[in-house]
Amino acid sequence: MLNCKRILAGLLAATTVFSATACNNTDVTTSTGDQATSSSETTIDDDIDNPVSIDNISVDAGEKVEPATLVYMGNYDIRTAGDVKPAYKYFQENYDCEIEVTIVNFLQILEKLTAAISSGESPDLVDYQDNMFPLMMSKNLYTPLENTMDLSAPQWSGLEDYINKFKWNGHNYYYPWSYDISPYYLIYNRGLFEELNIDDPKELYESGDWTWSTFKECCQKFVDSQDGRLGLYGATQYSAQSFIDSTGTPLLDIADDGTLTCNLVNANVERATTFMAELYDEGLTGFAEGYNDVAEDPIISGMNAFQGMGGWIITNYAKKMVAAEKKGAPMDIFFVPFPRDPNADDYYYSMSTFGYLVPAGSKHVEQACVFINCCRLSVTDEALAETTKESIMKNKKYTDEMYEFMYQFKEVQKFNGVVDQPYGLDDNTATIIKNMLGAVLFNNVEDFLDMSWTQMREANSGAILQQVDYYNGLIQSGNS
Repeated sequence: MLNCKRILAGLLAATTVFSATACNNTDVTTSTGDQATSSSETTIDDDIDNPVSIDNISVDAGEKVEPATLVYMGNYDIRTAGDVKPAYKYFQENYDCEIEVTIVNFLQILEKLTAAISSGESPDLVDYQDNMFPLMMSKNLYTPLENTMDLSAPQWSGLEDYINKFKWNGHNYYYPWSYDISPYYLIYNRGLFEELNIDDPKELYESGDWTWSTFKECCQKFVDSQDGRLGLYGATQYSAQSFIDSTGTPLLDIADDGTLTCNLVNANVERATTFMAELYDEGLTGFAEGYNDVAEDPIISGMNAFQGMGGWIITNYAKKMVAAEKKGAPMDIFFVPFPRDPNADDYYYSMSTFGYLVPAGSKHVEQACVFINCCRLSVTDEALAETTKESIMKNKKYTDEMYEFMYQFKEVQKFNGVVDQPYGLDDNTATIIKNMLGAVLFNNVEDFLDMSWTQMREANSGAILQQVDYYNGLIQSGNS
């Protein structure tokens, strides 16, 4: 089992999931282990666009259950999403169950879920969200599943340590079915890099030479190639977080007993923030005028060297590559994980997980657990996984190279994962940490303009540590 540090995940409020700008880019997005998924990208999938057959596939997702119609509350259609549809089809056809989808903006999930539970109209499935642990668990919003889920089943092999990291008061509420060692990427125009004689980051990664230094060299050559060109742009806090995590040290650590340790003053964190400040000071980070973090044109047209963004955006580029090919003007866009800290002994990544939880008051707990098992088996069972791959390829239009490169990072035992989403102790703390990370890399936060990481840390560590102590108190009282 990978000795991976599990870090507290919490409430990002109105700035979560690859930044509020990403979420407001026409479609709602949700963070998944696979990737954040745009609702417009998943709900268009149907039996014409992506017919999925699970004939001749047989998996053991649990004992037979009473037929039922489950209610899912979330911001995308899990019945048609490319990576979930085969699991849903198997669940539907072999367990005689349906899922009714209630679309809710992820910013409203906490409010809507609380209201539904209070009124006795609890849904049966909700997405993992950054505020799930410990905030929502501490509010008793979920159903314990350890008496229904079987961790000894083959599909959960090797994952017990991860699942147990999310225990609350001795109970398991969350069984992630998707694990992603590298949920954030640096997207770049590989065709343009070749024209400019800039080393291909993918080749550097595969040779073990993709480091902070070689990343910086790529940015510098790109910026120097033409006036007005820029280096890195994208999701501010997640890009900064990925550089920090590449040291192997997260911002917020969690011990085996669940208690939290804040690493704001850690030497590795300090070194990563110093490197990011250097990138900004040397003009290697910045947004093209008129474009936000999720805009794709700066990469396609050659305005920026890299876009730091969640893997969800790669399907947008893949579809544009297909359209460009049809027009006779092919383009080559690719992506790599964030670079390795040259002082670290290996690559370390900002790991994420995704899955569904069963809210308190659900009337169909057993059926919901069978569906969760179907989702996990869509990753582990050879036949169902192959069907899932076909569904993903049809739905997202990845090239074979894109798929193979991205999906290697789902095999968690092969990599060094650092799960670090330190945005959730409360709304105010979430905003403080997000702004600190964005400011150190892009100097674009009004309250923190031209402040060093040390200055920001000293001004705000008191509020952050107060919330860490608060949750440590809840965790310790629950464990006593």
